[in-house]
Amino acid sequence: MSGLALPSTGLASVKIDTHFQATQACPAYQSFRKQSNPNNIHTQTGTRYQAYLLNKPDGDWVQLKFNDATPPLRWVNRSCGQLGSISSPPANVSTKTTNHNNKQCDVANQHDSYVLAVSWQRGFCEHSNAANNKPECKALNNNTLSIDHLTLHGLWPNRASCGIKYGYCDPNNKLSLKPSTIDAIAPWMPNFLYQQDFGAYQWKKHGACQALDDDSYFLLAADLVKRVDASAIGQYIKHNAGERISVKKMQTELQRQLGQDTVRRIQLSCLKKRYLQEVRISLPLDIENNSSLETMLGQAKPMKNFRGNCSATIVIED
Repeated sequence: MSGLALPSTGLASVKIDTHFQATQACPAYQSFRKQSNPNNIHTQTGTRYQAYLLNKPDGDWVQLKFNDATPPLRWVNRSCGQLGSISSPPANVSTKTTNHNNKQCDVANQHDSYVLAVSWQRGFCEHSNAANNKPECKALNNNTLSIDHLTLHGLWPNRASCGIKYGYCDPNNKLSLKPSTIDAIAPWMPNFLYQQDFGAYQWKKHGACQALDDDSYFLLAADLVKRVDASAIGQYIKHNAGERISVKKMQTELQRQLGQDTVRRIQLSCLKKRYLQEVRISLPLDIENNSSLETMLGQAKPMKNFRGNCSATIVIED
């Protein structure tokens, strides 16, 4: 079975809420480490950009949003302009607070991490009470649809001070995906093969709380699922489909392949405590499209436990 390398360590990026005034034309990198710049995007002298991250405390690279670029979040060398006061929020971010102890739990771009939730579709569709309302589950259960890989439940921005309450940041930000995006993500989020209801819900509750547009957000989420599916996590689940397994044995095997520290970023979720339906993976705030999965896991916050709500022995449905 293929697996992830042991995650590398290093300083995590630092969230900022401010602007960046460009004083010269500089390349805007998707990954400054790889010097990748799709479509040859540059800053324009005199233009003010929204700034979201520094690559490290007092770092040399700042992450800006370029509205007409794909992907829109790019890294620019800090020497190419002037960074505003970090205490000042960007112009498009509301300063309203909520009743969750005034912790801005429904204000966009206030998250400090992500959770990627990937589904084992057979377990969900055979045992969830909601499966009857899902056209993909009806098709899977009557054998008119075949899914043999992990799928996307959601990519969730998180804010530690809000617990599980961070979400619903912009009810007016409606989902409007390009047909090409739907074609690309549907195999990895199979509700899109039939309708957009579940995707619209995920966008309304979670996606609108971060800076990427809806197309970029779902394409990134699908790409992350592909990487997890190809990793030791996905390989173990697929290899043991149709089996009753020990959670401890699964944890030990993944620790052998990925390292104990990496596995601390993984948590299982089961239906009726017995049937695997989901794997939740902790990711850092800075999710670069070019970052390796192992690097992101190395920068992420640990989960409370690997077992989640599952019993000691679980079934991976086939």
